[in-house]
Amino acid sequence: MMNFTVLVLGCLMLTYSCNGSMEEIVGELQRELQQLKMKTVSYENEMKTLKTSSANEMLAMKKASANEIQALKASSENKIKALKQHINDLKEERCNDSKELKRRFVLGTNIFAEKPAFSASLTNHSTGLGNYQSIIFDNVFTNDLNAYSGITGEFTAPLNGTYFFTATVMSHKGEYLETEICLNGNTLVKMYSGDTYYEQGTNSVVLVLKTGDKVWVRHYGTVGTNAFGGHWSSFSGFMI
Repeated sequence: MMNFTVLVLGCLMLTYSCNGSMEEIVGELQRELQQLKMKTVSYENEMKTLKTSSANEMLAMKKASANEIQALKASSENKIKALKQHINDLKEERCNDSKELKRRFVLGTNIFAEKPAFSASLTNHSTGLGNYQSIIFDNVFTNDLNAYSGITGEFTAPLNGTYFFTATVMSHKGEYLETEICLNGNTLVKMYSGDTYYEQGTNSVVLVLKTGDKVWVRHYGTVGTNAFGGHWSSFSGFMI
């Protein structure tokens, strides 16, 4: 820039030395110098603007990169959190399965059995039965999941589901007998037996039960009070 300025000044001085006075030459040189200074300042300002713009672009790129990194980090953390939750759910499910297997083992059942079933008969005669008195079928043939009690005569549903029940009760010779299958103490279906000879009354029912519901056979009314044993009377049921 300085070499160019000196060259211009030299040319101007040579020109004005031929055509004008020294004062005019100096004035013109000062104006030329002022213009050069203004251009120099303009160039410097442009350089500053370019530097500022470049710095801003670099900062924006850094911020964008930081945001992307943060987003990837957050995404990874969420995936890890979801995976941990899934693992915990699997552990809980496995624990529940283990508890169920232990429960079945304690009950003395086949751990692969999925549905309860039972069948029992009456060993001895049940005599002097009162109204709504339970008939206890004490001789148990089958009792998957131990849902039937040979002591109380009650079946307690261990699982929600649909069940089938059937009962047969024999009356003594020349006596009448009315019995019924009940659910939680409510009458469902009735059996009647009675004639001059031994007679059996039979009935069946399909029920949708919830865990804890109880089903049993009981005497009904005051007509006849004796149920015939000797395995002529029975009570059975199973989950469909």
